[in-house]
Amino acid sequence: MSITMHITITTKEGCFDDFHALAKEELAFTRDSTGCISIQTSSSRETNTFKFSEVWDSEDDFNTYFAKRVERSGEDFARLLVGPPEKECFQTDDWGYGKEWQK
Repeated sequence: MSITMHITITTKEGCFDDFHALAKEELAFTRDSTGCISIQTSSSRETNTFKFSEVWDSEDDFNTYFAKRVERSGEDFARLLVGPPEKECFQTDDWGYGKEWQK
């Protein structure tokens, strides 16, 4: 059973575009991490906020990845973000909304 991580990131005033570019550049690192199934991102320039919805094989896989992410991007986080990313972990429920549902 997979888990879904909801990550909220708030950038410092004037740093939205810099973080947006960094996140796009670093997407391959995340996607190549063990256990990463998918990532969806939403953002609001008005509130300097990014919301990531990430599906992982397990919370342990996410935590292993996130430790590497902090090691890799910690200086950028300190420079661009108001505070540390807020993380929430949920069980992923598959309610059958794939191709079969459309029939």
